[in-house]
This record gives sequence, C-alpha cells and structure tokens, in this order.
Amino acid sequence: MKLIQGFNIDTSNLPASSSARIFQVEGEEGAEFMLQVFNTPSGTSDPVDFYNFLTTSFSPTFTSANNLIVKMDNSTYSKSIKFPADASGNSYTILLLTGASEDTELNFSGGRKSHSVTITQVANTTLTFAPVTANTSDYTSFSSGDNVTSVAVPETTFKILKTLDWTLTNASTDANGFGLRLIRQPIDTDWYFTSSDTVNSSLDGTIEGRASTVDGGTSSTTAVTIDANYTDVGGGPITVGDFVFCDGVTAGTTVAAVNVGGDGNDLTLSAAASITDGKTIEFIRATNEVILDDLTDIAAGMVISAVSGTNSYLNGTPTITAIDANTNTLTLSIAQAFIDGVTLTFQARGSSAIQEAIGANINFSNWNNTVTSAVANKLTKTVRTTASGTTVNLNGTYGVSGGGFVTIAGRGVVNTSANTVQTVSASSAAGSMVMEVAQTVNSGTKLTFSGSTQSIDIDNTFVVKTNPLVNRTIYLNLDNFITPGVSGS
Repeated sequence: MKLIQGFNIDTSNLPASSSARIFQVEGEEGAEFMLQVFNTPSGTSDPVDFYNFLTTSFSPTFTSANNLIVKMDNSTYSKSIKFPADASGNSYTILLLTGASEDTELNFSGGRKSHSVTITQVANTTLTFAPVTANTSDYTSFSSGDNVTSVAVPETTFKILKTLDWTLTNASTDANGFGLRLIRQPIDTDWYFTSSDTVNSSLDGTIEGRASTVDGGTSSTTAVTIDANYTDVGGGPITVGDFVFCDGVTAGTTVAAVNVGGDGNDLTLSAAASITDGKTIEFIRATNEVILDDLTDIAAGMVISAVSGTNSYLNGTPTITAIDANTNTLTLSIAQAFIDGVTLTFQARGSSAIQEAIGANINFSNWNNTVTSAVANKLTKTVRTTASGTTVNLNGTYGVSGGGFVTIAGRGVVNTSANTVQTVSASSAAGSMVMEVAQTVNSGTKLTFSGSTQSIDIDNTFVVKTNPLVNRTIYLNLDNFITPGVSGS
C-alpha cells in the first residue's frame, strides 16, 4: 500500500483580483491521487464551475481535464491553480482523492481515501475619506468625486499611501460669503467614523411610571406643583438631579429641590419653565450605564455626539469607557438620562478609535499641528472709492470676515493701532467694510487680507494598512479647524 503523507496549500483568503496558489502533495513514489477544484455556488440555481487543468480556467462543463491524475515519481508533487477575479467573492473546494487502483491511502487526515480544503475569496471593500461640515451653507457644495478611496481585500495587511488634495471654497452669497477662517492645522482626531444605535434601556433610567401631571400652569418660573406627592410616583420617588421632560421645559432641566416648603407636591426646577396645567411631566434618573439593541461598529473610546427621539437629551460629550458584550451594556464617562427607543450617534475620533470600531488600520500620524496640511489662499480686494473714514468701499467683499478677526495691508493703509475689520456689508462686486482705524486709502488700491479667505487648500498624505470587512466612510471634520466668517454686525 502506497501512502500520501501530506497536502499543503495556502488557505488564507483570496483577493477579489485574479491570483494563483501552489499546492504540494507529499507521498511515496508510486502513490496515485486525483485532484479536483470547484467553486461553491451562491444559490441552488447557480452551476458548479470546475477547474480545467489544461485551460487553467473554470467552467460548468465537466470533462476529463477537470481531473488531475498523478502517479508520483518522487516524494513531492506541486502545481499551480489559477483563481479568476470575482468582485463579489467566491468559495473554492480542493478535493484530493486516492487513485482508482485502490493501492494508495492517505495517512494525514480523517479519511483514508479523500481530503478536502476550502479557500474563500473575499470581495474588496471600499474605505472612503470625505470632508464633512455642519456649516454646509458656508461652502460651495462638495462633490463625491473629491473623496479619496482605498479599495482592497479586507483584514489583509498592506501599505497604501493615499494623497488628499482638496480645495474648500466659501459660498459666493451675500448671506454666507464672509470667508473661511483657518484656526489651526487638522490633526489625527479630526478624522472620525460615525455609527448609530438605539437604546434598549438604561439600567436605572426608565421613565415608565415615574410621571405625574402639572397642577396649575406655570409661566417662566422654576416652581412647579404636581398632582402626586414626590414620594408616590411610580418607579421610586423623585430625587434632586432627576432630569425633567415636559412640553415647556428646556432640555437638560433637572429637579433642584423637592418637598419645597414642606409640601411634597411642590418642586423647584433648575431652569424656568412655562407649562400648561394638566401636562404630563416625567422624571428620569441619570445613569452611567446604558443597554443598546446592537453593538455593531461600537467600541470603547467612542464618544456620543448626538441623541434623537422623544424625551432625548445629551449631557455633555460622554465617552464609552467599557463595554459588556454579553449584555450589550455600555459604561459612559458622564451619566445620561437615556430612555428606551432613543437613538444615539457615536463617533470614533482618531486612528486608534477608528481601528477599535471597524478594524481599519489607518496611519494619520502626519496630521498634526507641526505639519502644514491646510493653507489659507491669499485674499485680495480692490478699494472702490477713496476712503475718508473707517468705512472702506470695496469691489466685492466675498471672503472678508467681520467680527475683529481680519487685518489688512496695502499702500496707504493706516495701522497705527489695532485695526481689524469690524463689520462687512456683503456684495459680490460692491459692498464695504468698517475698520477700527480711519483710513485714507485711494480708489484702486489693492488690499491684502489676513485672517479669512475665500478658499483653503488641504493637501497631505496618510497610509491605509488594513481595510474593514465592509464598506465604510471616514470623515474629516472641517468645523474643528475652519470657522466660517461673520458679518460682524
């Protein structure tokens, strides 16, 4: 009896692009084996494709060329298998069988006559890098064509240098054309990934039963009378620090005092409220623990940046300090009054937090205050009429910010003391600005502005080392380092 003693092939994930793998069979001289390679259909209606060892391609038609039959003439046999490109991914089985002569056995696996391995071909994932701002009206629209992408096999270590080259332009409108102010350079933590999930419950924060009705309407006062004694509301007594939810009550308002004047129905709130008589008023205790419906893309170190839904309020900017994956419980750095059903928005800020959240390994170390990634482009304007006071008329003001942030230079400009632009009357081709110091600059004088601009160039590189399992987008928060200009008036 001849023995086949081993079968070796790299079974790590195949890329979505075409590739090849070499297999090796180890055995005794004279041992016989047959090899087949075929894919795993994605559905019952899909045919099985077999590998043709002559054409080195896959086909649903089975022929003798789909069987590789070998009688070993030495202790090893090796050959290459070519796998085609498949953007959606695939799965392949390599089946080793002993020869038909029945005089060969396998002595390295559970079966004496057959052995198989499976190799998975994974689809590429796309990691997208995009700018984002809450001040969309202050910019010209961003195009998806400006985004930078990394397309690669997920969870595979590589090193791809990506170059980012964006020009951010201020809106050319009278309402928002007051320029952009570059406050600092963008840094690692200005990059973030965001996800959201729904609260399943807070461990000590449910409002069910902890409610009453207002006894007598209020108008801009912190004093509130409720129909129930503060000790008799369901779910436990009302306590100082409980958050208060009711129409007419400002979000974030808490109970400042109970049993006011010895009356258990009288409360004092932390902020004045105007409440209609008979309105339901609810109370919730803050807690550092909250349970989510799901933990997908949630990791310790992420911050809660927003909350939405009925009776929702975000107290500060809490960070996830710990996660119990068995119970979907988050521990937060700041106690919150979250109730079942509200939606929380999370941000993983910076490369380390992003990797923890989605597995993407990105090196943003070149984004720091010592590296110039953002440059405010030079802003110049022309004096429209000769100035004789603090008001200077210009041939267009777009890009100039008021508010005391911007200085000017040019022939005849008087800068004998602090001299910033105080207010701007906006116009595309006319308009004016008011300075701190009276000016006598002549019509046609070219002025140079420092402190605001019409456009900012962002140019830097970063390295992507690992793509996530699924397509994800990483955002650069422009609002952290760019502030829209103002009229100043």
